[in-house]
Amino acid sequence: MHFWDDDESGSATRFFEAKLLFIMIFSAAGITFAIWFFFISGADKASEDVKTVLPPNCYSINGKQTCPKK
Repeated sequence: MHFWDDDESGSATRFFEAKLLFIMIFSAAGITFAIWFFFISGADKASEDVKTVLPPNCYSINGKQTCPKK
């Protein structure tokens, strides 16, 4: 008789397989959230920056565009 024929070793193997599966799912969810947080929500801010392009020699204070007179 071999040690892997015992019923207890099968349940221990299933426990570690379930734990490994849980770790893999949790890691995939974490990576997915990180990608969403850094790239997708950052893309929204980048699009806002494009909308607020000022002409040369102009600046913005409190959301108001000011251009110096020549």
